[in-house]
Amino acid sequence: MPSQSSSSSASSSTSFQKMKKRRWSREQLLKNLEILGPLAAPLPPDLPPSPPASRSNSPTAPAIKRKHESSQEHDVVKRSRTNGLPEKPSSHHHHHYHPPPPPPAPPSQPLKSSNAVPSFNLRSEPSEDGEVREDTTAVTPRGPAPAVLSTTVPVRRPRRGRPAPTSFDEMHDIYHKYGRMLKYSGDARFWSTYPATHKEYRPLANPPAPNSPYHKHGGLIARLELVDALVCFTYSLWSKDFSRKSCFRETWATIEAFLGWCKNKWIAELDTIGDREKALLGLIWMIEGFIHGRKFFFSAKTVIEPEMDRIWAKMKAEMTMLSSNAEKADGQPTPPMLPSPASIAPANSANSTPINNSASGTPSVNTSSGISIANSPAPSRPALPISSALPQYMHGLLPQTAKGQTASYNMIEAAAKATATINPTLTFNIKELSGGVMAAGYCMEFAQRTLTLPILARHYPTTFARMMSSSLTAHEEHEPDIEDEEGELFWPGQCVTGEGLGWVCLMGKAMIKEFGRDIGYLGLAGVVPKPAPGPITGDSSRHASVLR
Repeated sequence: MPSQSSSSSASSSTSFQKMKKRRWSREQLLKNLEILGPLAAPLPPDLPPSPPASRSNSPTAPAIKRKHESSQEHDVVKRSRTNGLPEKPSSHHHHHYHPPPPPPAPPSQPLKSSNAVPSFNLRSEPSEDGEVREDTTAVTPRGPAPAVLSTTVPVRRPRRGRPAPTSFDEMHDIYHKYGRMLKYSGDARFWSTYPATHKEYRPLANPPAPNSPYHKHGGLIARLELVDALVCFTYSLWSKDFSRKSCFRETWATIEAFLGWCKNKWIAELDTIGDREKALLGLIWMIEGFIHGRKFFFSAKTVIEPEMDRIWAKMKAEMTMLSSNAEKADGQPTPPMLPSPASIAPANSANSTPINNSASGTPSVNTSSGISIANSPAPSRPALPISSALPQYMHGLLPQTAKGQTASYNMIEAAAKATATINPTLTFNIKELSGGVMAAGYCMEFAQRTLTLPILARHYPTTFARMMSSSLTAHEEHEPDIEDEEGELFWPGQCVTGEGLGWVCLMGKAMIKEFGRDIGYLGLAGVVPKPAPGPITGDSSRHASVLR
């Protein structure tokens, strides 16, 4: 028995070596493949990829064999760990799959197997049969955007039309009161979160229960109440402006102190909060930027632009007068110069100097000098200088010369001496305008760092869907109800138009409600009640301008 086993082992080893060294020709391969017979139908392309190539030290099969149905089903189950990603074959294993006559496929082309699918895998080297492949999802760190538009559709409310001014006045009073309630609650809750030894510590009369969200997230809810109060104050002042199509700059000044207070509370936590909370800080920056935009737009429209039109008309008339006087001075004829006797005397006159002829001794007249003087070209005039007293784009504002040409050098120089007088009020308004433009740009620069449409899509999908699937237009800020959690919204747009502040408030309220649902924020229902009025102390008089 041992001899038989050893002989059979030797014979199998010899046959294996022969099979390993044997190479198939194309005709032999085709003849052997005829055993499979015709295929009923090609395999579907959504099957997992074929088994990878063997390593160079593994024994190779005599030919490419197609697995039977049962083995294919087993392979599908076995290779389900690869997440269904097709694999790009490596070029240094192709010689195991192809016989010598046909040329091997280039490295960039996948193998032409019956169950192969288009290769999109980034991995270039195949793995062993049964080996778990590398996780290719780490190549793309960002996941796909959430599909919120297909699942969240806002409710389209009937159009209400522009309300009467009295309705806006009621809205102004209501949200001013809401803002005062939320502002007091946010401040009181902040003071209660300080340590007992802190000078700003103020305990609450009725503190929340230890297991309540208002106790677990006391600081966050306090900041949320402050930004909610800011939205209410802004919406209150905007409704008064919008109903009268104006901008009351004096009332907007009452919100500046509280806006800075609220913003500083969020900036202090900037290093410890996530992108979702940073979006609320971007909302504060956007509110401030749109307030500046509304103020400078209406200031330019109602105050500065009419005054500048009047001043420019006066200035332009004076410039025209000065340039016309300069043209008249340029047109004065200059007195002619008396010619010299030599220039008007003929060449053979008595005044010419005779030249003795050395040969004949008779005097001769030098006529070549007179011919050269007469034929010499006149000296060219130097190019006229270009005036820099006025910018080049203002030269066209001056009158033309009598010959229909552009203003001359002297005309431009004279027009640049025109002056105009502006009063201190206009000077202050112009200064406020330039400062407002710079402030609006500064605020919007910071707003767009933490609050954009992609950020809304990731962290506030409901608010995002309410804006993207909206049928409202930019001029319908009065249509939505600010307390509506399902209606349509609109992305605020550009603050340079002077409008859009109502859209900012509507979007901000929706963001606060969506954020608050996850932490148990109750809004007005959870505020710290304000005590009965008493003597105003130093601490309770903070930001009194917005509490009046």
